Amino acid sequence: MHFRLFVCLVALLLPTVPGRAQLKWDNPAQQFQRTPADEGIEAFYTFRNVGKLPVTITGLRASCGCTTPHLEKKTYAPGETGTVTARFVFGDRKGPQHKTIEVSTDEEGAPPVVLDLRVLIHDPLSIEPTLVYWKRGEPGEAKTMQLTAEAGQPVRIKNVISSNPRLPAKLVTVKAGESYVVSVKPADTAQKEVGEIFVLTDFPADAPRTYILQARVK
Repeated sequence: MHFRLFVCLVALLLPTVPGRAQLKWDNPAQQFQRTPADEGIEAFYTFRNVGKLPVTITGLRASCGCTTPHLEKKTYAPGETGTVTARFVFGDRKGPQHKTIEVSTDEEGAPPVVLDLRVLIHDPLSIEPTLVYWKRGEPGEAKTMQLTAEAGQPVRIKNVISSNPRLPAKLVTVKAGESYVVSVKPADTAQKEVGEIFVLTDFPADAPRTYILQARVK
């Protein structure tokens, strides 16, 4: 009897441990490929409060001033979702880049969560030249632009479109994923013409890029 009473008293005196709030991240590490012309990228890190109490995000700290994290609000109820948006501005950076965002919360004893952002900044497609032109009155022979994919980085050209029907463009596939030729032949060279040639690619997979080339009759 005395033992049972002792156990009950101990149970009453022990501190109550509250339900633990916890943020569960869907994809805390993300990788991208971009070209310098993209100038920047936004990565979205979604999370959900899977705990039993509200949780407040008390701080966001980026590893570099070129990366800016943003959050719609700070406190999330149980079951509520949110997103940390990280904007990384390339500047003159090229090659592999690694940035992190440290997320602190009011969860007692919980270490900060580190979100990982990796971006390979390079242009896998070389184009030579990017402008073709004719002088007024010269023979309107076709002129070409060579498009070559970087070794080990296949880039497929899906289509080419000219903004000026008098400067039509034609795509020739030399070797799919490696080498292409864009041919432009003016209807005539009797007058000045200006046209942009849009080259539609499949790179990068999550945000395919369109290159813009130039054609002129001067």
